Amino acid sequence: MKIVFANKDFYVKSGVERYMFDLRDLLVEHGHEVIPFAMRDGRNEPTGWDRWFVSPVRTDVPAISWQGLRTVGRYMYSFEARRKFGALLRESRPDLVHVQNIYHQISPSILPVARRRGIPVVMTAHDFKLIAPNYGLFHDGQVCRHTRPDRYWEAVRHRCVRGSVAASAVCAAEMSLHRLLGLWRDNIDLIVAPSAFVAATLKDYGIDSKKIVRVPHFIDTSSWKPSYEGSYALYVGRLSPEKGIETLVRAAATVGDLPVRVVGIGPDGERLRRLADDLNLRNVTFVGYRSGEQLHQEYAGARFVVVPSLCYETFGLTTLESYAAGKSVIASRMGGLSEIVEDGRTGRLVSSGDVEELAEAMAGLWNDPKSCERMGRLARQIAERDYSPERHYQKIMRVYRKALERKK
Repeated sequence: MKIVFANKDFYVKSGVERYMFDLRDLLVEHGHEVIPFAMRDGRNEPTGWDRWFVSPVRTDVPAISWQGLRTVGRYMYSFEARRKFGALLRESRPDLVHVQNIYHQISPSILPVARRRGIPVVMTAHDFKLIAPNYGLFHDGQVCRHTRPDRYWEAVRHRCVRGSVAASAVCAAEMSLHRLLGLWRDNIDLIVAPSAFVAATLKDYGIDSKKIVRVPHFIDTSSWKPSYEGSYALYVGRLSPEKGIETLVRAAATVGDLPVRVVGIGPDGERLRRLADDLNLRNVTFVGYRSGEQLHQEYAGARFVVVPSLCYETFGLTTLESYAAGKSVIASRMGGLSEIVEDGRTGRLVSSGDVEELAEAMAGLWNDPKSCERMGRLARQIAERDYSPERHYQKIMRVYRKALERKK
């Protein structure tokens, strides 16, 4: 099968791209051809298809400038992307298009192009952009559900996007136009939801449930050597408010000398470091960015992993990595996390933002290494059994075949 992967970036920028490249490699291993469509960028992986990539979109220019107005226009509808995507489809003649994240920089202007050519479109819902201007459903330190399909402009009143009236207005207008034109609704055959929570949320916001298929992400455990002991608690991920690291730092202040390592970078990094200094915490270490073998070593040295998110997580790749490494997980009951972490079996589930409850869970696992080991071993078994590459491949191929059948 020949499949086009459409995503704004063609380098590993976030968990979206990590999944996309892992899936690409998995499909190629099974004899399929994967053709990328993305923005031009010097960080992109090498590909012979980049002559059809779209020009980069800058998001840091003032909206009142000419360049800013052009950027807003491309958010709404990209004629360049539509034209180049059509040329790519004519050249590659794919069987199917799999969309990851294309909003803003590419826009859904490309979707009718595939539909007119009779090519089925599958989309993975990595966030909530299909249903809300604020695609993370998180604003001002808490979950944001102010908007509905007929009330996108509530985002402006509540400043749901970046706390800005202007940014919220742009995203609300974008959503309203796309809904009016039916760009998402009429041109996507099937939507892959990584968790039951995502599937239920999309349905609750009016997405046709017949289009939604749940397919959890996967991890290749063969590249992870499990370790069932450890000498610190670990956080891995972006340092931003919605990830709840402040809750972890404050919990660390109440658990004595329990060492905590924070792996990652992000816009909240400096504030979190100042908070740790203000609390005089000697047990919290900010490690910075890690990848590859260095990241594996961070996991290997941990007794357990903490995922203290305040936002709805669509799935939780960090949890899967923890399982592959043989680690139990303490996670917030937010979104898809509560579907992966089995409370009392592979870790603990706690209320988001609750410092006392998180501290209690951390102290409980820290002081019971035998339970940690038991949970970690079960977590590894679950990763091998339920989240294997082959299992994911079979499920995604069923989605592809179903999409192809709908076009007949």
